[in-house]
Amino acid sequence: MLPWRALLLGAVYAAEVAAAVNVTGYEPPETVEGALFWEPFISLWGRWAVTKDPDYTGIFKHETYGPPESLPGDKGLVLTSPVRKHGISHIFDQPITTKGTGLVIQFELLLKNSLECGGAYLKLLAADEGLSSDTFNGDTPYTIMFGPDRCGSNHKLHFILRHKSPTDGTWKECHMTSPFIPPVQDRKPHLYTAILSPDNKVRILVDGEEKKTADLLSETDFREAINPPKEVDDPEDIKPADWVDAPKMVDPEAVKPDNWDNDAPVRISDPKAVKPAAWEDDEPLQVPDATASAPADWDEEEDGEWEPPMVPNPKCKAAGCGEWKPPVIPNPAYKGTWKAPEIDNPGYKGPWKARQIANPNYYYDDEPHNVAPIGGIGIELWTMQDGILFDNILIATDPAVAAAAAAQTFDLRLAAAKEAERLANKDNGVLGALRSRAQEAIDLAQANTLPVLVAVLVGLVSFGLLCCRSKPARGSRREQAEAEAEPAPSRSSKAGGNAEAEEKAEEEEEMAEEEVDEDEGEGEGEE
Repeated sequence: MLPWRALLLGAVYAAEVAAAVNVTGYEPPETVEGALFWEPFISLWGRWAVTKDPDYTGIFKHETYGPPESLPGDKGLVLTSPVRKHGISHIFDQPITTKGTGLVIQFELLLKNSLECGGAYLKLLAADEGLSSDTFNGDTPYTIMFGPDRCGSNHKLHFILRHKSPTDGTWKECHMTSPFIPPVQDRKPHLYTAILSPDNKVRILVDGEEKKTADLLSETDFREAINPPKEVDDPEDIKPADWVDAPKMVDPEAVKPDNWDNDAPVRISDPKAVKPAAWEDDEPLQVPDATASAPADWDEEEDGEWEPPMVPNPKCKAAGCGEWKPPVIPNPAYKGTWKAPEIDNPGYKGPWKARQIANPNYYYDDEPHNVAPIGGIGIELWTMQDGILFDNILIATDPAVAAAAAAQTFDLRLAAAKEAERLANKDNGVLGALRSRAQEAIDLAQANTLPVLVAVLVGLVSFGLLCCRSKPARGSRREQAEAEAEPAPSRSSKAGGNAEAEEKAEEEEEMAEEEVDEDEGEGEGEE
């Protein structure tokens, strides 16, 4: 399919989908009632500023989701530079606090290329006097980090809360354990939502469906629990030198048996094997082909002495040729390296544990949902892939606000995508195939613009040459004469229903042709 036709079909298809779900002329909402922060990326930068850190050279662009575009014209912020650091942020006029209200973080993410190694998360930056977009980098303190991350087997949906100890002022990163594995390879947009509620629960939603729940007060839901243990090991308590914590020991009285051979091989030659009587010890495996001869154009002065090709020695077919060796079998005497057996250790005292003392740094935060004040939001990523699109970023305190924002954005996009799938599956015939091929051609053309253009030009030139050189098929002169002499059927025969007469005439004509063929055959036989 030609690229222009594929694009035309794609445009018609997009318009059909847009009309079906009423998204024609879609405009993203500029504001969301109840949101503390809302960014639909109507323009490229908006309130955001790129870091001036020289290590961050990644380029951001303002691009649509498509093709295909479920919401025509809708755009997001796209990281476009693989193997580079990207940094962009926005500093709030007033810090966001969460005591008694909780927090909701939500954003849309489209990975145009499957995520192989890199992150696709947001950082809510800790409020600080020195917080600045100019110096924003990986060392900038954050309060919450949320979003997908993948590199090799490390594949998870991060929710990390940085918590400050009220006793000594140290910070620790508390990672949600057993995180949900996010969809990072289907190249479809997804909606990520984290809800931190005043009851100290954390709920993780993907595309509006709850995937994970954790308790900030739990000792196991987070690696590095929010609250430290009441007791810790006494650093001055040392394990006694004579403490035995091995339950088993080597039997000191065990002795290797006299008939145990540590050096016995695993396999040996079969002592019962006998060389076949027909075995040819002195015959080679291959011999010159006695039936071969030098080519007629072989010139020994130019080509050298001719040598016949080698073929398998026919004398070897009966049993074999060359040095005979008996087959190898498992060694019945092999036992491996001898090791003394283990017995119960009579001095075993069990695992040693240090004496427990009161934790000098113990505290109990019964409101961990009241996170450190949030002074800004940032995207700080190093990734091996490009095409990471962020859109419709929201911060609020009420989950209903996030749901309302999704209803005006992601839900419409999802509905349009489902309608597109329905329309694609509706026609199993030519129209469905054309739509499928159109989308494939669009994707191919975008990924390989130059090769596709070259292929199109070559195809057009080849088609033109074939058209100019083609000739009509030639039949026999007799067939052409019969075709010209045959009268056209009258209108009355077409409309009058003379089908039986026509069939009878055709049968008589076929019988006459068979008789002629038989006469010709008899004449040839007489000759």
